[in-house]
Order: sequence, then structure tokens, then C-alpha cells
Amino acid sequence: MYSDKIDFEADREMLQETKGCFIVLDRNDRLVFCNEALNATYLETFKHYSLTPESFWLKKEQRGFDLSEFHNFVGQEIELLYKSKLNGFTDITLTVEKLEITSQTFLAVRQVNPPLIATNTPLKSSELLIDQLVSDIQAGKISVYYQPQINARTGELYGIEALSRWDRGQDTPISPDIFVALAEEFNFIAELDIWVLDQVCQQLTTWTEKGIDIPMTSVNFSPMSLNNQNTHQRIIDTLVKNNIPPDRIIIEITEGKKIDYCDHIISSIFYLSSMGIKFSLDDFGIGYSNFKRLTSLPVSQLKLDRSFVLPLPNKAYIEICLSTLSIGKKLGLSVVAEGVENTDQLEILEDLGCQVFQGYLFSKPLPEAEFENWFYHNHKF
Repeated sequence: MYSDKIDFEADREMLQETKGCFIVLDRNDRLVFCNEALNATYLETFKHYSLTPESFWLKKEQRGFDLSEFHNFVGQEIELLYKSKLNGFTDITLTVEKLEITSQTFLAVRQVNPPLIATNTPLKSSELLIDQLVSDIQAGKISVYYQPQINARTGELYGIEALSRWDRGQDTPISPDIFVALAEEFNFIAELDIWVLDQVCQQLTTWTEKGIDIPMTSVNFSPMSLNNQNTHQRIIDTLVKNNIPPDRIIIEITEGKKIDYCDHIISSIFYLSSMGIKFSLDDFGIGYSNFKRLTSLPVSQLKLDRSFVLPLPNKAYIEICLSTLSIGKKLGLSVVAEGVENTDQLEILEDLGCQVFQGYLFSKPLPEAEFENWFYHNHKF
């Protein structure tokens, strides 16, 4: 993921002296310069800025506007709403042109109407935390744990789910619910998701060399990651680089907040599916993973959420589990029950027709060395 890093320090100084620039994007659509009044955070580790996803709004079409879309307006003017530090949403007219600096091509976006006034605003705690997240990825303080998924009918390993963990030291781990939401807020989620995928692929290669065969590996991706212009190709490139067959990977679509599936997200999912990658709807039946997603996306797996499993044998939850399993069977989808913690839950779900299980009854999420030990001693039941 980081092999394409460029030292932007010299360029950044030149860009800051370029009068009239509102923002400047590099060839990978990374924000390497922006007006100080913008609601952006400078990520020191990567030498570029991060904007919140909802920063730009295209009034004409009443939708969000992604930075990558500026490529479509080279040589033109475009009117947007921008959420600034000063006045909330502000009308802004911009022109887009290509800019050559030290033999590299940048995209310079300039403001036509009176420029926003710069202001020095103290960093919020969330801005400090996202910078720490970026630094800790480089420092190896983000790790990946692996939780087995068991086919109870055969007793064999069905697959594993890769789960990211952030340990800031001094016994202060941060919940994935917190740092994933943070990465989404600051438009860093694609970088995080791709980094995790790369770590997983490297680990799978190592395990293959040790004779540890993992049939299927689930990796969580936010839909916001797939909205980035190059993410789908970066996913394929990561698999190719690590010699991982696409059909050994399941992308679990996770949704921490309501997200409108734009055409680019949908086309990215269908492209990856055509390349052999499977898709799973995480936490099906709660939040935003619903029937609309099921009917509009090339899904091959459902995850029965732990919130439906934990109350078993409650009759209402038995009916909910039965309905989900029935939907999966009729649509030809596999169903993985999460959060299985005791044999009573396991037996009820088996009686309902569920075959694949994930939970503390079999194993908690494990770091790589502990997972290897688990595999050698417990991978067949």
C-alpha cells in the first residue's frame, strides 16, 4: 500500500506559494495542499491532507462530490457547496487545471469567487486521534486478529474472519467501532481497509508456506472505501502481489452509518465480483444491511448478527434466525452465525439448518501465533 509514497515536502512548500490555489491533488487524488480555512486535517505520516467525505456538495445534482470527480472538470468552472471551518456550508465557484511541478502532474483547483479567509483553529481531539491512527499504522500498533468459522456438520474449518485491533499501549486498546468510524469521518477508511487486506494477504502467504490451509478469509470493508475511485483496482493489485486467488477472499460489507450506494460503489462491487471475490452482508437484519442490499448486490453470504444469537432460546429470536436462514437457503446463500457462545445456541441453530458458526464457543479472535497454535490442535472437531 505504501510502496508509492512520495516525499512531498519540497513540492508542498512550492504549492503553498502558488497563489490562488484552493486545493491541489496528486496523481492518486491525495490532497497535498489546501486552503487553511478548509475543514481538513494534515496527516504528517503520509504528507497529505484528509477531508471529511461530506465536505463538498454538488448542488445541481443534490449529492456529495468526491475529490476524484475534479478530473471531469479540467478547464471548466464548477459550483459547489463547501463545509468550511468558518461558516458551515458556503457557496464556492472553482476552476480546475493541471499543474506541473518537478516533472509531476498535479490537479490545481482554484477559487473564482472571493477566497475563504484562513484561520488558525485548534485541533479537535478527533483530529489528533486520526493523526495518531495514521502514525500507529506505520509503527505497527495496528494488528490483525483471526477468528475461526466452523462447519459443524463436517467439523472442519470453513474460514476465518480478519479483525483489526488498535493497541495504543498502556493497556488502552481502542474499539474497532471507534477507530473505524473515525477513519470514515476523516476519509481515511480506504487506506485502513486496504492496509488490513494487505496484512491479511501477507499472512495467508506465510501460512500457505507452513502448510496451514485457510479455505476462505473474510475481510471487512466499508462501502465508503469502495466509493474511492481506485480502491477496487487496489484490492485486485493487493491480491495479485501476494498471489492470493480472488475466490479465497470474502469482502464483508460493514455499515456503521447510513450510506447511499452511489453508482460507483455498486459498479466497484460488481467489478470485484466479476473477478471472483465474494461478498457478504455483515450484521444482516440490523442497522443498514437490509433486503435492498440483498437484492441489488452480488451477495453470496449473510452474517447472522450476534444480537439475534445471544438471546437464544428466546422464541422470538428463534423465529428471526429461522427467517434469515430460510432467506439464505432460498437465494442460495451461505449463512454464518456470529456470537455462538454455548452448546445450547449451537444446537438450536443446527436444528434450524445453520451449518457455519463463529464465536467464543470455538475460539475468540486470535493474533497470528495463537491462531497457528489453535489450528494445529483444534481445526477439526
